[in-house]
Amino acid sequence: MVVSINAVDDNLAAIIKAKRNILYEYPVADLYTRKLNYDRLEMSNNIKWTDGGSLNSDASYSEIIIPAGTTNCLFPLYLYSNNEIATKNAVEVRDIPIRGLSPYPYNLQDTFISSLKNGLKINLSLRFSVRINRLFYVTIRLVKLRQGGYDNIDAWGPQYDPSENWDPVYEVEYSGEISLNADEGLALHFWASTGIGDDLAITVSNFEFWATFYGREEPVFIDVISPITVLNNLLKSMTDSTETYSGLIDDYDPRMSMDRLSTSYIMAAESARGLPNAKLYTSYKKFCDWMEAEFGYVPVINENTVTFMHRDKLFTSTVVKDLGTEINDYEFSVNDSLIYSSVKVGYDKEDYDSVNGRDEFRFTNEFSTGLNLRDNTLSLISPYRADAYGIEFLVQKRGEDTTDNDSDNDVFFVSCDQDGVNLKLYRAYTPSQLSGLLSPETMFNFQYSPRFMLEANKKYIGSCTGMLKFTSSDGNSDVAIDGVKETDDFSIPERLFTVSEVEVETSDINSPDDLLGLVSLNNRGRTVIGYIKQIKSYIGKAKSSSYTLIVKDIKK
Repeated sequence: MVVSINAVDDNLAAIIKAKRNILYEYPVADLYTRKLNYDRLEMSNNIKWTDGGSLNSDASYSEIIIPAGTTNCLFPLYLYSNNEIATKNAVEVRDIPIRGLSPYPYNLQDTFISSLKNGLKINLSLRFSVRINRLFYVTIRLVKLRQGGYDNIDAWGPQYDPSENWDPVYEVEYSGEISLNADEGLALHFWASTGIGDDLAITVSNFEFWATFYGREEPVFIDVISPITVLNNLLKSMTDSTETYSGLIDDYDPRMSMDRLSTSYIMAAESARGLPNAKLYTSYKKFCDWMEAEFGYVPVINENTVTFMHRDKLFTSTVVKDLGTEINDYEFSVNDSLIYSSVKVGYDKEDYDSVNGRDEFRFTNEFSTGLNLRDNTLSLISPYRADAYGIEFLVQKRGEDTTDNDSDNDVFFVSCDQDGVNLKLYRAYTPSQLSGLLSPETMFNFQYSPRFMLEANKKYIGSCTGMLKFTSSDGNSDVAIDGVKETDDFSIPERLFTVSEVEVETSDINSPDDLLGLVSLNNRGRTVIGYIKQIKSYIGKAKSSSYTLIVKDIKK
């Protein structure tokens, strides 16, 4: 790939070449940072219970014993050990042992789930079969406990006819959304019209009981760093001298522009976790790889300055020199290193402990170019992460006793908007423009999806193909942004140059002033225009120059 153009082979270029792979460690407290008000990602919470009866030998049913002397009795429920409650500040859930009530639930401790905040919406589903093992009329009630009393939500019981023998078997089934405010909860209990004289056995089978809800934790502040700050600290670390070196990013204006780059801020994983002595770990190469894969920007090294520019700007459309027909030794070749059979774009796949992570789409997508000349893959993989769930899961670990985490050395970046003296997440799309997500209202970093990375590099990719065909994805492949799916084929109508090269010799020894412009020549009636890859000047009796050009176009 075209990674950099060295206008002058100076000392800075040599230093960078030698030290670009060194990983540097920066205490975040020593860097200039901004405070991001991270307002959290809404998470799906899934909770399951099993009934608290005693299983029979083949586990086909369980038996619950209602103790003698009770009228109302809590239905025993026990939580599964693998439940996922990502939003810790929203609910309390508990095991419910069998216990008699007189005359109905009064205490939140009688509820299998209770709310810690107002306006919580819980989707509750339950279904199972019940058999009363002797003819004693017992129903099951689902109630909502509130301040000062309770409301019946639903009830189930046998079809009872006092003049005939009645069937003691009945089905319990419910599915619906229930709203709870703080200090309100749900309870399930047996109810009998009269006190039970002797212990009563209830058989329960085909038991399913679960609740889901969406919740969002409280906002936190996270230190974030501008790309310019990171770049200049890397230059300072690599040069380690009294010379003044500076790093610039073309068209980077966070105060005025809302483009993908200008809204980007870098975040250390340890800052997301809230560690008191958070550090940022990165190298110049990782910074370069991020800028190139994410934004199509490459470094131009000139004297004491490194300027990151979009690759397209390095290839102008102006012809700066015409060699005409005064050429010799015309040689045409194909640079097969630029012929790719596939393109991998995005980010390395992350393995999450949470089922919510299945919603993440900022991983690796792969596309086919349709070319089969050689097995060569163009990799546009960012070493910095943009996965929103990765950030959320790290923030959830704040306050935990463990000090080490697999992601602690990772570097993230987020799209931010100005919010007074602080920053807030920049959500560039409305929920109506998004589909295929659990929570489009709170999702962020859409503009860093793999498809936008293709967009940033499309003219370079276009050197070998005009169309990319989607083949696979490591993440959520159902996402669509503003009507465009991440799995759609990707058309490339323009290209920076072709994969062809031409080498010629000419008696014209005057090099063009602008080395980034086009050079033209005429060979057997065909006009060839291309960019300078290399110029060699031969000084002697027969003065001449040789040009190696990356072909832009050949015209009759």
